[in-house]
Amino acid sequence: MTMKYPVVFFACTLVALLSASCLAEESLPAPGTHGHYAVLTATPHRPPPFLAVDLRYGPREDVEGTPHVWWQLEVRAEERPESAPLFQLRALTQEDPVQADDQPLHFVRYLLRIPETGETLEYRTTRFGRALLPSWRDFSKHFVPHRARTAHFQQGIPETCRYLGHVLTLRYAGHGVAWEPWNDTTVLSLNPELLVGTGRSFKDAEGHRLPQQPQRQNYTYVPFTAEDYPVMIDAGINLFCVTPAQEQYVQDEPVFYLRKVDGDPALRFPADLYRSNYVGTVMFMDEPTIIMMGDELIHNSLRYFSDAAALIPARVESRYQASGSYGSYNLEAGLKSRGVEFGSMRLQQIDYPSWETVFETAHYQMEGGVAGIVHEGRYQLAPFDAAVSQWLGEDRRHTAEELLRYHYAFLRGATRPFGKSWGTSIYGQCDPKLAEQAVTLAYDMGARYVWFWTSDHDHHLPWPEQLDLARRLKQHAEAHPRRCIFGPPPVLDRAIVIPDGYFLSLGNLWWVRVLDREGKNEASLRYRCLMQNALRAYHDALAESEDFDFVIDSQPEIQGYRRIVRVSDAAE
Repeated sequence: MTMKYPVVFFACTLVALLSASCLAEESLPAPGTHGHYAVLTATPHRPPPFLAVDLRYGPREDVEGTPHVWWQLEVRAEERPESAPLFQLRALTQEDPVQADDQPLHFVRYLLRIPETGETLEYRTTRFGRALLPSWRDFSKHFVPHRARTAHFQQGIPETCRYLGHVLTLRYAGHGVAWEPWNDTTVLSLNPELLVGTGRSFKDAEGHRLPQQPQRQNYTYVPFTAEDYPVMIDAGINLFCVTPAQEQYVQDEPVFYLRKVDGDPALRFPADLYRSNYVGTVMFMDEPTIIMMGDELIHNSLRYFSDAAALIPARVESRYQASGSYGSYNLEAGLKSRGVEFGSMRLQQIDYPSWETVFETAHYQMEGGVAGIVHEGRYQLAPFDAAVSQWLGEDRRHTAEELLRYHYAFLRGATRPFGKSWGTSIYGQCDPKLAEQAVTLAYDMGARYVWFWTSDHDHHLPWPEQLDLARRLKQHAEAHPRRCIFGPPPVLDRAIVIPDGYFLSLGNLWWVRVLDREGKNEASLRYRCLMQNALRAYHDALAESEDFDFVIDSQPEIQGYRRIVRVSDAAE
């Protein structure tokens, strides 16, 4: 398996200038050149979602000794040039934006103006201060006009372009258009490397834990208000699920947010899709393995570990490539339901993880295409110690860090081969004494996601605890800067390698039917050997103070570790 790093909205600008070719000054239209296009629909007998597109070329600018060009894109619902644009995009790139769409386009600056709302925003990454682009797959290809292959030029402007799934036809080209500065710009510096958030748009009203014994109690949930968002943002929360009414509180803040298409106000197409901090409609894919285990069509017939190893990625891919509530085409489907015609384009939200209890199956979920995994963290030492002791037949007491490293080693080891991301979420069942170390150690080990669960009785983590953990994580991150998680990962001490097709589990694998209930048949005995060998390798790594991962042996060559320790299902 080839090591890859995700070229998504959070990562695509991090190395923008390292390998791009120099701008050919003589091939560019002169500053002030303007092209006005009408739109030819690519959907038979259906009008396009906009009627006119204008492209303007601005001044040249050197960036670190390399020439770049400013340009501006305007899209209008009407063909009249004097009509107000739906949005204006102004960008500084190393290349001519209307080059052939098979060439890379490297952004240094990215500014968006939406006249309807009066906003002018510039999106930057906190680490590098360079342009942060929206998250959609092939953003530069679809959301920037590109010259059609056979198009000729008029005054340096191509006569035909492809854009947002439709075709643009040049109506006129001219020169001498003034380039006025945007002096009212709000700069949003966003951190795509650490996403701290909750999956709900509400909090508990009680502000403290409710006893869950002798009977479970649910909390009273109330929507977040305008006063709540500054508190959360100051605490370090930077990822929000919002209702359309709540969107106004986050859209101009240096945070990321998700919202559905419908509502008041409805999502503006295409303007809102140019917001780099709007990341779509889907925050996560819900528990692929847990749902598989509970599927009555599966759990009585899934027999072998290899069944699960093949079925988990198949089910993840099926949901990910769909338009349902956990599908990467959910946003596209919502816009289509409102009459938006995409022509030849597919709109795909590619960058969201699964949210899962059965963390040991993370590798097989990554095979299915989802962009990462977040573990449902209910960390408690006593049950962990008891489970390990049951497999080994001897008592062993672990520290909080040892427990956490066990869990995170699966998540990190599963995502590294795919260049994907991992993280943890704190639930109400997590021992409060472990929660702070759970979020700070996850950060130290390279986690991208630190989330909190809101709702559902004892699963719920009260809002004051969410704020406290976010503040502690923020303070820890400020005191302990880490390397960029989108670059090559660090070399670690040890990979504990599990045979491909297997996965480890401290719990009851009742749903893998090749194992008998008494644990005495051959498959059960071999699995017990595998678990014992893996746990001993884990304890050896702890004894030697090694940083380790659990890795599935599916790669031709396992890289990034100083030592490879393969464990088998044979007695040792």
